[in-house]
Amino acid sequence: MDAATMNTSNNPAEPLDKTTFDTDVLIVGGGPVGLCLALGLAQRGAKITLVEAVEPEPGAANSFDGRVLALSEGSRVILQDLGVWQALLPFVTDIQHVHVSQQGYLGLTLMHAEEMDVPALGYSIRASDLGQMLWAAVRAESAIDVRCPAKVIGFEQTDEAVTISLEQQGQPVTLNARLIVGADGTDSQVRKTLGLPLQQKDYGAWAILAQVETEQPHQRWAFERFTSEGPVALLPLETHSHKLVYVAPKADYQKLLALSDADFIQAFVAKMGERFGRYVNISARVAYPLKETYVERVVVGRAVLMGNASHTQHPVAAQGLNLGLRDVEDFLQGLQPGLVNMTDAAFLQTYEQQRRRDHKKVMGLTDSLIRIFEHPSPLVGHARGLAMMALQVMPKLKKRLARFSMQGAGK
Repeated sequence: MDAATMNTSNNPAEPLDKTTFDTDVLIVGGGPVGLCLALGLAQRGAKITLVEAVEPEPGAANSFDGRVLALSEGSRVILQDLGVWQALLPFVTDIQHVHVSQQGYLGLTLMHAEEMDVPALGYSIRASDLGQMLWAAVRAESAIDVRCPAKVIGFEQTDEAVTISLEQQGQPVTLNARLIVGADGTDSQVRKTLGLPLQQKDYGAWAILAQVETEQPHQRWAFERFTSEGPVALLPLETHSHKLVYVAPKADYQKLLALSDADFIQAFVAKMGERFGRYVNISARVAYPLKETYVERVVVGRAVLMGNASHTQHPVAAQGLNLGLRDVEDFLQGLQPGLVNMTDAAFLQTYEQQRRRDHKKVMGLTDSLIRIFEHPSPLVGHARGLAMMALQVMPKLKKRLARFSMQGAGK
């Protein structure tokens, strides 16, 4: 039977029988989405197998490299519900204030956690620190069988089960599972096996990332500034450190990477300004192309896609990881006690509909911001400034926008 067209049986679900299957859920991918899903399911009584191709190491060039991640307030709640937030506290920096402006025109919007009645507008954390804490929690959970390094070669579905072929330490392994979840990134092997096409939109730009230190402390302020060539941003980290984001056209990013540290900082200052005095130090820079990717279906039979395996976004709205964690949240919240509905067609269809709705809202917001703020017309620029000034004096509208950013669609 073709996996991409198979439907799960509509028969009433039975309580999980641990004797029939090698595992209840096989999760492919040891990034934050896969790890959080494994923890959530194990805490609800499921037997989990987690497959990851690369042995996790702090600073390694995988899901947990040297980047800094932005977590929303909604993501904090998810991580707290999973029991890992307390362990992350020493590594997170809370964002109390956000300053949004545009280069060359009047108008700005300020947001403060206090006026939004939340403990923080968001949180920043090094990807390696998040990875280290999540992996520690997963390895401490007896219900999670970690297969690493290992990779999925392929799988087949029936109405009753998924049979997965692995390669682990050069040896073939076959496992039977009730469900397979692909949380294995944009180049997802699970998605490829399902034969699902990946829709892509190239923004014609690259994001350059680095960590910088400033003379003065950031006092928990985050800055985002829109320019005609793309946004620039500063995200607070520790006391004097920040995550720097510089979005540049495809034709220019290599020139920017080739600049000396001093010249690159000057190019950044020309767009962002010196918000906290001089920039006194900068890390090595990394760059990646900005593309939106999307898969129309996230459920096929007993196979589910989550995180970057089903969607990636432009970083302008800082929703990438947060959207992936909401994939996990919606799945866990829809489960009945004893996980009796986990493979029901009705449950999986409802989950898919919820996620498609959230994904499309975020993609719509992202595209709108890019179109509006990169429009070259001075008339549009002045209109943007008026809109930002209006938003500043309309607290109810500003709260709605902030709530979407912090919690996600439908929250």
